[in-house]
Amino acid sequence: METNALAPQDLIRKAVIEVAQLRENELLVVIETVESLKKQRARPNRESAKEIVAHARLRAAETSNLPREELMKKFSDTLDAIRAQAIENGTAIEGELESD
Repeated sequence: METNALAPQDLIRKAVIEVAQLRENELLVVIETVESLKKQRARPNRESAKEIVAHARLRAAETSNLPREELMKKFSDTLDAIRAQAIENGTAIEGELESD
């Protein structure tokens, strides 16, 4: 499948499917990479794509030996921080998720 020819909703669908198949430590890397991209968007040219990828690989290596419970705790904490920031920024509404 040629990703350049996909409609935006198809790209989102493909991204979700790909992310859903990752291991826990790789999911942490995805979340951190998304955060880096959001910061870069807010401050263009702050970090190059190569630096983001290098950081993601470093984090994956750092977390590869952690127990699953610790990885899931870090993942959950990161998601909570992102959600809190989204609520603060007005891009999410508290109570949208069942866990809120």
